[in-house]
Amino acid sequence: MGPDPEGQILNFPTSTRNGDAWLLPRSSSRDTGPASVSTDPLRAVDDIFEMRARGMKGSAQRQSDESSERTRLQAEFTTACRERILPAMQGFLERLRLNGGGGLLEEREGVQGAGVAPRIRLWMSLSGELIGRPRHDQHPYLQLDYDVSQDEVNVTEGDMWKGHGSSGPVGAWVAREITSAMVTESLIGILRRAAV
Repeated sequence: MGPDPEGQILNFPTSTRNGDAWLLPRSSSRDTGPASVSTDPLRAVDDIFEMRARGMKGSAQRQSDESSERTRLQAEFTTACRERILPAMQGFLERLRLNGGGGLLEEREGVQGAGVAPRIRLWMSLSGELIGRPRHDQHPYLQLDYDVSQDEVNVTEGDMWKGHGSSGPVGAWVAREITSAMVTESLIGILRRAAV
C-alpha cells in the first residue's frame, strides 16, 4: 500500500478466496459511484402509498379551498340580496300595488352539495293581485339566479302579459356590483314593455 496521488495513505482490506488475495477499496466520501440500492424489494409499495397520501392530502386541501370560496361567493350574493336587491324589489312591488297592480316576491336559498342555486324573482301583475301560480307566458317577472361556478348572477326577464311579449335570459351581473338602481331600472323596463 502506498500513498495516493494526494499523498494520503490508502488502506485496503483484504479478502481471500481459494488462497488468492483480493484488494477491496474502502468507501470514502469522495466516491462518485451510484448510490446504494435498497435491499428491500417491497420498498416501492411504501413509496406508492406515501405518494397517494400526499395526493389525497393535496386534493382534500383543494376541495376545502374551493368549498370555502363557494361559501364566500354565495354569502356575497346573499348580502347583495338582503341589502340591495330585496329592498329594491319590495319598493317596486309596493308602488305596483299603489297603482292597481300586484305581484309576488320569491326567494330561494342555495343548498350547497345539492346543486340548488340561490334565486330571487319578482312576479308582476298589471291588474290587481296575482291569482293562482304565476306563469312565464302570462306574467312579467325579473329573475336573478346565482351561478357559483361562474361567480355571476344570471338575469332573466319576462315581459309577457296575457300571452303577449317575450321571456328569457338577458345577461349576467357580478353580485358585488349589483345596485338598487340596476334592479329598479330592469323592473321598470320590464313593466314598460309589458304595458304596451
